[in-house]
Amino acid sequence: MKTLSILEAQGQLSELITQVYRGEIVELADGDRRVTLAPSCGLDLEEDSPELESELLKAANGPFTPYSSEEMRAACDKIVREKRG
Repeated sequence: MKTLSILEAQGQLSELITQVYRGEIVELADGDRRVTLAPSCGLDLEEDSPELESELLKAANGPFTPYSSEEMRAACDKIVREKRG
């Protein structure tokens, strides 16, 4: 792990981001405060993830669930009746 002060890092941010993207870990120091830059791992859709399952269930059961064909017909019929007066 490489540690740099904020001042040292300012002139080489692009290179530091490239290094982190390649898998290296960089720590930035500002006095006593420290921030670690580490490569993030994307969501592996092939892996069974409780978080992913939870989000999918929220989407499937949420307010934006697609209407059934019966519900769509009823909504269209209602609109037509209202337009006709």
